[in-house]
Amino acid sequence: MWNLGRTLEPLKLGGKRPVRKAVARGDGLSAWLALGAVVSLVAGGLLVPGGVAGYVGSISSGTARAAHPIQHVVVVVLENEQLKQVIGHGPYERYLAGTYGNVSGLIASCHPSAPNYLAMISAETNQCGTDAYNSYNNTTILDRLSGAGFSWASYAENLPSGTCASPGGTTTAMFVPHHVPALFFSNVTANRTFCRQHVLGSGAFNKTVANGTLPTFSFFTPNMCDNGHNGCGTNHTSAQQVAQADAWLNGFLSPILNHSGKFSSKGEQTLVNHTAFLILWDEGTGSNAGYTITGITSGENYAWCQANGAKGDAVCGGHIFAVVVSPYSLGRSFTSRDSDSGIAATVEWLFHLAPLGNPGSFDTSRGFPAMKSIFSFRSDGY
Repeated sequence: MWNLGRTLEPLKLGGKRPVRKAVARGDGLSAWLALGAVVSLVAGGLLVPGGVAGYVGSISSGTARAAHPIQHVVVVVLENEQLKQVIGHGPYERYLAGTYGNVSGLIASCHPSAPNYLAMISAETNQCGTDAYNSYNNTTILDRLSGAGFSWASYAENLPSGTCASPGGTTTAMFVPHHVPALFFSNVTANRTFCRQHVLGSGAFNKTVANGTLPTFSFFTPNMCDNGHNGCGTNHTSAQQVAQADAWLNGFLSPILNHSGKFSSKGEQTLVNHTAFLILWDEGTGSNAGYTITGITSGENYAWCQANGAKGDAVCGGHIFAVVVSPYSLGRSFTSRDSDSGIAATVEWLFHLAPLGNPGSFDTSRGFPAMKSIFSFRSDGY
């Protein structure tokens, strides 16, 4: 049983506070970890484990089965800032990364936004260089989840009512379809009823969390203010937009973690005990930082990076912030280089899904590994 309260510092068994161990972190991460005591004064809600440490149980959903305690994954994507900007101007995210599973080596696939979102669920960028709407027939982790008996949904703030009927024609001031990757795949959009059952507004997310019925996999898209993409109100600088998104994230996540207000039911508490929230930014705008991967010397992503990044780079979308918030990620880190396709690989690993098998997909490449070390359990078999 996990005790998930409002205490700012996680507790060990017996109520003693843990001593943080130094871990290798890049791009200035070690320096700001020393500010943990100060940052904790402004941070909101944090998971506090107590009771049984190291619980490992066999869970099931539908016909699928996983030998670990994570039953739900929620991906939340923010917009267009490099890691150093988020560290410098996002106090809540600094605290989360210093307390939970810090993913310190994540590099976006390319630019602009859309290809990074697509790679998160299909392990392929498909369209480096453009945010234009396109329809693809690639297999995605959504297909794999459905096929294995797991549930999924894509939630978006300010979702227009006609999105499934015309996904490419629903851009508004607060919503763009290229931030909802499910809409780019014909297996979702070909059947409008199916699409409307799986691509939902943010109110549906809040309801499923509050009553403890969240799907196995959720992809949550904030609106164009809340994700930091647009400078809303008087926020116009990069620093202000990071702070804007950071404040939204605090307001979004803290009530869920602290079981406050509408999120105070027993079902919600049980849900959060078995949920991993993966928070990340889509690309490091202004940076073509990347890395090479042995054996990857071709493909759409590689070709774009050769024209726009460093010679030989397989990905080149800039260094981005990412953190996994879970009772089973406290104080953990994933320091290997990875990219968006590694997110798809991590979901496959967690729920024992078959590799996607798309021509050119990277979910089985050693250069895009599942983030196994971010969790305190193994999921290598049943």
